[in-house]
Amino acid sequence: MRLFFTLVVLGSFAMGLFFLSQQPKDQEAPVPAAQQEQQTISSAQTTPSQVSKATSKPTAKTEQSDKNSFDFYQLLPESEVEAPKVEAYKSTPKDPNKKTNTLLQAGSFRNKKDADSMRAKLILLNLPNVVVEKTTNASGSVWYRVRVGPFANRSMLNKAEDILAQNHIAPLRINRK
Repeated sequence: MRLFFTLVVLGSFAMGLFFLSQQPKDQEAPVPAAQQEQQTISSAQTTPSQVSKATSKPTAKTEQSDKNSFDFYQLLPESEVEAPKVEAYKSTPKDPNKKTNTLLQAGSFRNKKDADSMRAKLILLNLPNVVVEKTTNASGSVWYRVRVGPFANRSMLNKAEDILAQNHIAPLRINRK
């Protein structure tokens, strides 16, 4: 198995090298930055007669690069785009005194004693309408759910959630219709 895998890998490598050798050669390779610096230094050391000879015959590369170059100062005003006018968004603030029909469930217990203990703790925290509800599942198991609320408005609901969170109790929001 190892031999087969090794042969497949070596064959793939050989095919890759073959395809790379068949690629056409680049016309001009990019000049490294170190060589460009040396060329600029050597051109700065030329004599005035060499400069006049060099400037008298423009090369094809220079003419082509002049055609491809562009001037930002001329193109920028031509390419200005005006943004369309959009009306400002008008928000509709929520009414903080709007009646909510939301309860907070502080816990769910199988033992009534634990539920009553949680209820007492919540009453000592001055939370309104703390109730223990007994529910039975379809399987017949009994659960005691400790709930707080409903609240008169959203701000009271948020305040109750903050109190529960400060006492390391993760409440569950229950929306009633």
